[in-house]
Amino acid sequence: MDMERFDKLEEGLGRLLMTFESLQSENLALKDSLEAKDLEALALKESIARLEDEKLRVKKKGDTLLAKLDGLIQSV
Repeated sequence: MDMERFDKLEEGLGRLLMTFESLQSENLALKDSLEAKDLEALALKESIARLEDEKLRVKKKGDTLLAKLDGLIQSV
């Protein structure tokens, strides 16, 4: 009878260890995935910042060209 209890305990501990190892592996995979997503998000933020800067420069050039064109039209 006692040996049967130890066998059940051993079996339960074996399942517990397998579950623990599986969860540990899954946790590591999730951490890696999160790190990759964080890097991707950072790259996208940098890209957005560059595009916003470029948009501002294009707007300023457009405004300058429009002002010059307006000056030419006014002088005619």
